[in-house]
Amino acid sequence: MQTNTPNAPSGHAARHDGMESGHSSDPYQQRHKPSQPSTCPDCQASYHDGRWSWEAPQPGAVSHRCPACERIRDGAPGGELSLSGSFLAAHADEVMRLVNNTEEHIRQEHPLERLIDTSGDPASGEMLLRFTGIHATHGVAEALEHAFSGTLDGALPGGRRPHARSLAAGLSSRRSNGGSKLIAG
Repeated sequence: MQTNTPNAPSGHAARHDGMESGHSSDPYQQRHKPSQPSTCPDCQASYHDGRWSWEAPQPGAVSHRCPACERIRDGAPGGELSLSGSFLAAHADEVMRLVNNTEEHIRQEHPLERLIDTSGDPASGEMLLRFTGIHATHGVAEALEHAFSGTLDGALPGGRRPHARSLAAGLSSRRSNGGSKLIAG
């Protein structure tokens, strides 16, 4: 069934996730495809057949910075994951090993999804991870949730479903009495 609403272009089904239809609010989403073939001068990812990959650049590839490197250059994360609590402090090495391994796995399959940087000290129980995309943010949060038998709470105020700009996630490990939190956004 198709309905017209203020958020849906004519002839399109209304969205039920609180997001506006038809237009992206992400300034880093490419509006036009780069010339093919292209290579990012910063990370050496290549663009061919409509997607970025880690394949070797083709002969004659033009230089075009990928959206992930643009975000890194501008310091504009696509997602953030805040970790805090006594569980993080007590298991800092284990948590960071899982974060790094999960991010590396995601990055290998999806060149535009990367960890930009970290701030804070996991041993102190407070840490912020910044990613180029929401998929890496969600992937790392879900890996932590699964590995430490936690629970993920992704609801937004008003019962709306989370979208790329905001996701609240709570992780309380059954392996420790101390409370720990993940907040992704």
